[in-house]
Amino acid sequence: MDKMIPVIQTCRTTMQIVDPCDLPDTYFNGLNDPQIIGFTEARHQKWSKDKAIRFLNINKKTRESLIFSVKLKKESKLIGNIRLFNINKIHHRCELSFLFFDKTEWFKGYATESVGAICDYSFDQLFIHRIHADYYAENLASKKLFKKLGFSIEGVFKDHFFYKDRFIDSIRVAKLKGNK
Repeated sequence: MDKMIPVIQTCRTTMQIVDPCDLPDTYFNGLNDPQIIGFTEARHQKWSKDKAIRFLNINKKTRESLIFSVKLKKESKLIGNIRLFNINKIHHRCELSFLFFDKTEWFKGYATESVGAICDYSFDQLFIHRIHADYYAENLASKKLFKKLGFSIEGVFKDHFFYKDRFIDSIRVAKLKGNK
C-alpha cells in the first residue's frame, strides 16, 4: 500500500487521491446538506471549509485513510468521494464509505461504477482480501449498491444509530476478494 496510488478509471469516472486545493464549493456545501449527509456520521457536526481541508490533509499525509475524489470524465466535474479506512495490512482488510454530494448526478449509476472500481483496485493492487461497510437500514440506495456489487450481509446491529429521534439498525456488509 505504500506505493504511489494511480489514477483509477471507469468508463465514465476518474478517481484519484483527493487534492484539498482542488475542491469546489459544492463539496463543502454538501458536507452540511442534510439530504446528502443524512445517512452518514458526518451529520453530527458542522463542517467549515477549513475543517474539511484539515481532515483531508491529515488523511493524505498520514495515509490513515485513502480518500479518492470521483470526477466525471466528460467534464472533469467532481461529484463525490470514496474512502478506504482502517486499512489493516496484517489481516488484508479495510472499511469503505462514500459520499456523492452532487445531487444532479444521483441515480445515474456513478456511485456503483466508482465504488466497484475502488473495490477492484483494493483487491488487485492493495492486496486487500476483505472490504466491509456499514449502512443505515433505511438507506435503500446503499442497500441496492452493495447488493449489485456482490457484498453480502454479515449482520444487523439492532438500534445502532439514533436517527430522526428514533433508533434504527445498522447493516454490516462485506465482500471478499474473488466474489464478484
